[in-house]
Amino acid sequence: MSKLLIYIGEDRKFDFKKTVADISGIEGVSNQRVGEFIGAVFECDYVWNSQSTIVRISPELETITVEGIEDCALKFAIELQKKTNFELHVIDMDYSFNLSLMSFETISDFRTGIES
Repeated sequence: MSKLLIYIGEDRKFDFKKTVADISGIEGVSNQRVGEFIGAVFECDYVWNSQSTIVRISPELETITVEGIEDCALKFAIELQKKTNFELHVIDMDYSFNLSLMSFETISDFRTGIES
């Protein structure tokens, strides 16, 4: 399964408390868990338009992983960018794209960016 990897920039880390608060404030986020999971220190579920995904913050606080590249995952990434006051970047597991999330207002725009 493909994943989205969201990051700030090389050698930059997310502020854990603020990022958890930002993610928790997104409509559709539930079942937030903080702990030592395999590959994560935080994870939650996100549901949008009858689709669901799992969101995780890496232990190094360098990436946020969103399972899949369906509309639900893209919507989460767009909503997270709206919550932050700095530019977020997104890549997939195959490194087939590397995009700025600030460029996208809609899922359709995001999809076009991925495909170009």
